[in-house]
Amino acid sequence: MVMKGLHMRLRLPKREAGRTTSVHAHFCEAIDQSIPVLRTALIIAGLVVAATRGGRLADFLFVTGLLFHFAISFEHWWITKRTR
Repeated sequence: MVMKGLHMRLRLPKREAGRTTSVHAHFCEAIDQSIPVLRTALIIAGLVVAATRGGRLADFLFVTGLLFHFAISFEHWWITKRTR
């Protein structure tokens, strides 16, 4: 560490480009990639359970799928808005 005035700077080694650093990063990336499939599965499961008169479970599954759908749509909109 190098002392400069009242502030101390910590020199960290540079990370290699394209290299993931932890299992946590792999786990989060896998979850992120599976959300569109999970969204579709939840909506279909909600419809199937509703057909069998599942009541609140059908509502929960369907609404959860819709929330994933809206989250994906919002993320896409937000990214395109920021890059314009």
